Amino acid sequence: MSTHTLNAAIADYARLIEDDWAGAEAQMAQLYALQREHNVLFGDRIPSHSLRPTFLTEAMYRRVQDAVYAIRQGILRIGAATFHDRNVLQNTLGLREWEMELALLPQQTLSFSALSRLDAFLTDDGSSFRFVEVNGESPAGQGYVHELAQIYQKLPIFQRFTERWPVRYVSPMEHTLQTLLRLYHGEHGGVNERPVIAIVDHLDIPTVHEFHILADYFGRMGMDTVVIDPRDVEEQDGWLVAEGKRVDIVYRRLLTNEFYDIRADCGAFERAYRAGKSCFLNSFRAKMVHKKAIFAVLTDPEFTRLIDPHTLGIIQQHVPWTRRFSARYTDYHGEAVDLVALLRRHPERFVLKPNDEYGGKGVFLGFDDTTGAWDTAIETALADGDYVVQEAVRIHREPFLVQTANGWEYVPTVIDLDPYVFGPMVGGCLTRTSATNLANVTAGGGTLPMFILRNTFG
Repeated sequence: MSTHTLNAAIADYARLIEDDWAGAEAQMAQLYALQREHNVLFGDRIPSHSLRPTFLTEAMYRRVQDAVYAIRQGILRIGAATFHDRNVLQNTLGLREWEMELALLPQQTLSFSALSRLDAFLTDDGSSFRFVEVNGESPAGQGYVHELAQIYQKLPIFQRFTERWPVRYVSPMEHTLQTLLRLYHGEHGGVNERPVIAIVDHLDIPTVHEFHILADYFGRMGMDTVVIDPRDVEEQDGWLVAEGKRVDIVYRRLLTNEFYDIRADCGAFERAYRAGKSCFLNSFRAKMVHKKAIFAVLTDPEFTRLIDPHTLGIIQQHVPWTRRFSARYTDYHGEAVDLVALLRRHPERFVLKPNDEYGGKGVFLGFDDTTGAWDTAIETALADGDYVVQEAVRIHREPFLVQTANGWEYVPTVIDLDPYVFGPMVGGCLTRTSATNLANVTAGGGTLPMFILRNTFG
């Protein structure tokens, strides 16, 4: 796919900045002020520092949709055949005993993950992408990018840009609510037209602002919504109760690991989950696809033989080779290899990361090793016993014209392209940016809304 149109649009946006430096500086101040006004904050930090958002062409957005659909179909096919096997859950995916206990509890909603996000990097010249993990449990950012899209549309420079380059925006926050309602009514059998929703997580975390953005939006759409800590809920006759209200939909933002850490204080939460009267989304089944080792089953011939050739071909284009890491032999592109020896010989090819972490924690980049730390990383991963090794992605860096301490400069920037997945549908994207190789917000990256260019299909 040609990137000519996309590059032309990006160049035009840069020219609008360059044509009026004073206006650009004023609009940066406006951008910062609007983020605070809209409560778009990660802790007390503003996430967006670029006058330009990110763009995709219609053709590239369709390619993202096609790739996500193939990955989902592959996971469903393999999962249906193997995820009842405790050996697969434990030894291939890395679920611990208590995680399997929770994941295998029956629920009326049967999805592995009703609300998820696939995280990718743009590669090569920016026209392609490769996914590196699935956030299958509790994907964040929908509220932030929804508000940011509204903010950018208020900027004069964006308005001038869209006179020549019409765009459309797909809101993952809208898709989130639609999915909660669809599964509540369709799979769970809920009967309330306007169900009560509880957004459940710790309330002393940087993303708490987003919970209130979501709650305000759900409220505007007619849903009574409570934001609450899981230790503060009650259980009555099998229902979860929050602030005296019987809850129809529990929008679980609390990670399974975080629940386990406070499980002793969450008796009412767990009793309501086991009773199954309130609809929990996502259920604890999501842990099966949240583990980073889910990409091991998508790239291991032992499992990929279950996938049809067309779907597998798309997966191979967009998912890098991945394995749970241990001292063993495994298949590497058709050859049996000593996994540890392979990593020692070719650090430039690989990344090591914990099987179940977020925010870039514990990630080792072999290609970025200038201090000889790779051997230490290998030993750390072996001792830990729950790391994955993945082929490194050739990350594309796109120049962003941003205001720095030295004035306006073009800064080579990594773009994290993260489509939200709602059942078989893609419902918009989170894009994160960074001047380093880790684009997570918790690792200091920025967040931008993504708009689709409408006047081109190239």
